[in-house]
Amino acid sequence: MPRFGAAQVTTVAAVLTFLNGAPVWAQNHREVTHPCDRACLTRTVDAYVAALIANDASRLPLAPGAKLTLNDDMVAAERLLWDQATSVQSRVDIANPRLGDTGTQAVITNADGSQFLYAFRLKVANGRITEVEAMLIRNVQEGGLFDVKTLQRPNSSFTTPVRPAEQDSYYDLVAAAEGYWRAFNTNGTPEYRQAPFWPHVPRVENGVKTTDVALQGTPAMSAAEQFDLGDHAGRNIWDLRYPVVDEEFGVVMSVARFGLKAGVTPKRPAQAAQRLVAEFFAVRRGQIVDIQAVMVNRDEKLHSAWAPDYGPTRGGWAPIACNRACLTGFVDAYYTALINNDPRALPQAAKARITVNGTESALASAFWPAAKAVRWRFDAVNERLGDTGTEVVITNEDGSETMEIVRLKVAGGAITEMEIVRCNKGDAGEQWWGPEQLDAKPSAFLTLAIPPAERDSYYGLVAVADGYFRAFQTNGTPDYHRADLMPDTRRFENGAQFTGNIRNGVYTTAQDGFDRGRFVGRNLWDRRYAVVDEERGIVLVILRFGRIDDAKNAASVTSIDRLVAEFFTVKAGKIQEVQAVMMNRPDAAPTGWDTHWYGPGRGGWRRMPTGQ
Repeated sequence: MPRFGAAQVTTVAAVLTFLNGAPVWAQNHREVTHPCDRACLTRTVDAYVAALIANDASRLPLAPGAKLTLNDDMVAAERLLWDQATSVQSRVDIANPRLGDTGTQAVITNADGSQFLYAFRLKVANGRITEVEAMLIRNVQEGGLFDVKTLQRPNSSFTTPVRPAEQDSYYDLVAAAEGYWRAFNTNGTPEYRQAPFWPHVPRVENGVKTTDVALQGTPAMSAAEQFDLGDHAGRNIWDLRYPVVDEEFGVVMSVARFGLKAGVTPKRPAQAAQRLVAEFFAVRRGQIVDIQAVMVNRDEKLHSAWAPDYGPTRGGWAPIACNRACLTGFVDAYYTALINNDPRALPQAAKARITVNGTESALASAFWPAAKAVRWRFDAVNERLGDTGTEVVITNEDGSETMEIVRLKVAGGAITEMEIVRCNKGDAGEQWWGPEQLDAKPSAFLTLAIPPAERDSYYGLVAVADGYFRAFQTNGTPDYHRADLMPDTRRFENGAQFTGNIRNGVYTTAQDGFDRGRFVGRNLWDRRYAVVDEERGIVLVILRFGRIDDAKNAASVTSIDRLVAEFFTVKAGKIQEVQAVMMNRPDAAPTGWDTHWYGPGRGGWRRMPTGQ
């Protein structure tokens, strides 16, 4: 977090004065309770370990139909345990009470004095375990590396809580882990991007230190030097997942598969190993400060029992079925059909889902005959997922204008989803209207590609956008966390420019409103990061604006319930331009779109159940 200058200290003091005696609403996780909090989840882990030591699967608090895997193979409950386990030598637990997730790395002592490495992840709902993902490593033959002497005590990097105002967000943590894997996959190539490392990050794999020590004929190198010098070139990291993200302790558990890229000759025998790995990354202020990994050999031809998150596939990134030109062609077709008022001309799937401002609609009802021409437009796409996001200004026959953001999902050569957020003058209040204030053409931030080695990652972009909303929800509270904004970030809402310009004789910045606590009591919920365009550094977020329960807003205009589609352009981790289209929609009116993305619910973090 940047240090405050004198002017900022004055601003913060003013905000704290404003807060004196005021309630702290559930804009963050402080004092928010869940049906199964951290202590409850820890008790569930205790029960699991007790069943292990007793070698009694009947004592496992499993839900009916629970999914169980050991070393990525589906197993019966009895296979998760073994008869020689007698005690736990050391144990590190992380948890996310919001989702009912736990992750544990443990050293288990057996009756004969030997010790095994045992890592497991639990999903807990309604007091029962619905998922168990376990890894057991008994020796060097199974894990490639093995030395439990270094793991006899828990590492404090993974067991020490972080102060709320200094905690990295959920997606900050995911982005740090993703940055590590991206460095792995790009080291030794022109697209290499350094991982977010603290200097001389220690890394322990199956108890063996693999940084700053000489290994297999290679000189001692830090984790950063290994990537910078291309020491891991040719490795492929795939089936990436981030199943447990612990904001309170600043730790993310990531599971991945290790293999070689097609046609690559390994530099040394260890690089040819095919493995399943579960890594704990300790993160502080976006930087990885410690790594503790558990890994087991596994043939890469064997499929995983768990669905991967965003990332490469076995052998590298999968071929793209519909590239940027192909996807923008579908957007072209959409607007051609709209201007011609001919829904039959659009290549939509038979059961395509269409909403206009959150309400289900037929395509014919989404069009209007007076639409004459598109005078302003930019597109964002994700070629790998078939996602597009477009903002336009449409001129109507009577000279009036309509603004909209449209999200399309393309699969199998047809549009399967259309989500339209549309606004005409007056739909969001007179103050929020001004398409004439937009640049004559969309800015370079919205239209130009970024060199590959300088691009922010998928979750890096999500984390920056998420940080904007985190600033919204914590502004005016002791847990305020500043957004990643450039000093001259321009923000346009329904075309009206609100920051990065002069208003009432004063230069306005996006950061100033947050620093002053002007949006205190605001809730940004049902947040979805619907289109993430790594090539251009753009992320489209669709969300709901509401009010924290019982909160009196610092600015009355921010108490209006709205549906918002918002584009963020991000360069080097900073927001440079914001383009939003919004319209009024009551909090009580759901849209029906998927809300699996991490974030608060209607009313704030309070009252959110465990699990989603």
